[in-house]
Amino acid sequence: MTRRDFALLPAASIVTGPSAVDDSFARWLKPHDWKRDSDTPALSLGEKYNFDDQHIFAPHVVRMGDEFWMYYCGSQRCVDAGTYKGVARDPANPASSDQRLFKLGLAKSKDGVRFTRHSSEPVFSFGDDIHSVVTAAILKNPDGSVHREGGKLRMYFAAVDFPRGTYKHDLYETTSADGLRWAKPTHVMENAYAPCVIKDGRKYRMWYTWIDRHPWHTNHAESDDGTHWRISEKPCIVMDQKWEVKDQVYPMVIKSDGLWLMMYGCYWADDKHTALGFAVSKDGLTWTKHPDNPVFRPEPKHDWESNFTTSHTLLRLTDGSFRLWYAGRRQPPWSNLYFAMGTARWAGPGK
Repeated sequence: MTRRDFALLPAASIVTGPSAVDDSFARWLKPHDWKRDSDTPALSLGEKYNFDDQHIFAPHVVRMGDEFWMYYCGSQRCVDAGTYKGVARDPANPASSDQRLFKLGLAKSKDGVRFTRHSSEPVFSFGDDIHSVVTAAILKNPDGSVHREGGKLRMYFAAVDFPRGTYKHDLYETTSADGLRWAKPTHVMENAYAPCVIKDGRKYRMWYTWIDRHPWHTNHAESDDGTHWRISEKPCIVMDQKWEVKDQVYPMVIKSDGLWLMMYGCYWADDKHTALGFAVSKDGLTWTKHPDNPVFRPEPKHDWESNFTTSHTLLRLTDGSFRLWYAGRRQPPWSNLYFAMGTARWAGPGK
């Protein structure tokens, strides 16, 4: 499937930039008081020689019964995370590259704070030892709960070819009955990263990072079947606040109290820090950003998240509070892309 296979939503259906503040948004745009649950990570790197002993990031958390399941991307290889060599050790075998090869891991938790790995092995990989599995997201209902189809989970993820040096990100989907064994992936879309996919009534909606050009930005698409997408012609939100200096990434959307809420990442101040912004919308298309963005920032006191806090999941808990899971990284020079997961909680607006 190529870019020309997608329909385009008319530009008039997307309004970019901040909109006038709606009265119903007011309580969401007051200061957020996010409190970290611990001074130590919720999940750290795997043991030496495991698939995730060098990099872990993009925690995607879902409720499964009485547990929190965290799917995450883990990798070995390429100690220098700031360098992309794109050169194979054996030219006849592209998979021999020193580049990262990400696979999908799974960790579980009863309280959402401390996670234990399901296994030292990944639960899913692309299968060709060339394409990495990054930024996986399970299909959810608007409130963030898991949406099963025919009893199966449906997962979307970006696949990227690091070893051959193209770094092209394409979107794929796969299914699973138990969340552990996944079907062979099928191609969905080009130039897409970090999807958040929701079944909204009869319609599928996706917010994702559109990476056809820099700066990366947040896009929206709709579908009748979850496979063939109508893509908006213009970004869903744009970089128009002073703190947003380079590449908008990782849109995470849920619906709460009749409004769409988004947490998204962006480079903050320079290319050595990232933080999370917050935006609210009535329709998921026209967004109003929080005036005090970024609402969640790195914690300099924690070596494992002193500079980067992003690639995240946002859920509302049964008591009405919100929980955030995110990946962290320290100050350069970096030997890890990201290497620890943190979690924080917000009581919610007006609390």
